[in-house]
Amino acid sequence: MQIDPQILLAAQRGDRKAQYQLYRICYPVLMTVCARYHRDEQDAVSALNNGFLKITQKLDTWRSGEVPFEAWIRRIMINTLIDMFRREKKWREMTVLTDNMEKTTSGQEQIDWNEADKRISLQHLENLLRRLPPVTCQVFNLFALDGYSHKEIGEMLEISEGTSKWHVNHARQKLQGWIKAEFAAI
Repeated sequence: MQIDPQILLAAQRGDRKAQYQLYRICYPVLMTVCARYHRDEQDAVSALNNGFLKITQKLDTWRSGEVPFEAWIRRIMINTLIDMFRREKKWREMTVLTDNMEKTTSGQEQIDWNEADKRISLQHLENLLRRLPPVTCQVFNLFALDGYSHKEIGEMLEISEGTSKWHVNHARQKLQGWIKAEFAAI
């Protein structure tokens, strides 16, 4: 993502037109991040707007030689999403964790995951991720897509490392089950 330094300087000074130009440039990158964490498009846009407000308020802290602008705005967006999650945590329905994880039988037909990878579109995979319970989806996104460790996820979301691992495992099992069911139907 290439951004004119003049736009950044003007946006940093509070120029609304420059901030709007910056918003339009950053929108695709930030919306991709938000859509991974919110099922509803309105919620994703709301989160994006909150994150972009933080970005404009912190523009003076970004140093071009230290970190790429795109990575910097992604980090702020993810942190904004995590902050929102923490604030909404007490109001949201929490997933009940049980030890009764789904078992796979040895008699099930094996799926060629390389073939599945070729046949499943990114949009379809995103739709499958949205079917996961909210907390499981968020933990899976942080681990598998954003590269956080279970320890970091536990600290960010105020859950144990074991709970983070459980959510990732649960997400994998659900996704694999759904993909297997789709391939069995073909």
